[in-house]
Amino acid sequence: MADFSVGRISRRGFGRLFSAYGRDSRMDFWIFVALVFSPLIVLQFAMQILLAFPSMDVLAANARGDAEASRAMFESQMKGMVSAAYASIGIFLIGALLLLSATARRLHDRARAGWWALILPFGLFATGLGQARRTAEAAERLPALMEKMERQPGNPASMIDWVAQANASTHGPDWPAIVGGLLLAWLAIELARAGTDGPNRFGPAPE
Repeated sequence: MADFSVGRISRRGFGRLFSAYGRDSRMDFWIFVALVFSPLIVLQFAMQILLAFPSMDVLAANARGDAEASRAMFESQMKGMVSAAYASIGIFLIGALLLLSATARRLHDRARAGWWALILPFGLFATGLGQARRTAEAAERLPALMEKMERQPGNPASMIDWVAQANASTHGPDWPAIVGGLLLAWLAIELARAGTDGPNRFGPAPE
């Protein structure tokens, strides 16, 4: 019976961070993915809260209740969200690099060349950068849209239109992000499929 203990998988995964030789089973791989990304997701969430939280000066000004202070606090939060979006790219790239060898071994189990594992850092970088750019564009447009909303309050249809305007891209399709997302989808499907039966060109079946 296979040993699916978290301790064994953790020792094996982190002990072979720089070894792409051999094969990894589906269970070992996905448990290792969870071990790597769980703390990184917690770190990203904490970072987003810290960066998007207004400074004490902004909070003190907003406590007075004037519209200018409220707008300043909102703009500060948006800048923090943009910073968090760009910082998240680095966090997930760390996860991709930690998983690179394990991804190659999982691909070996599928009888595919380990070089396909390079899709992971490329795809995460391309999609993350695309998301960060969209967040930055929305942050640039929102102050003007908020002023427009203040001049024309109470119209639900206009509010939907303003949300669409805030999220619309002014640079057309983000092809690197689209291609990166499609490649990531293919890689995830491939990594979720069963390995080949018995030995293949990359070695014996994983235990």
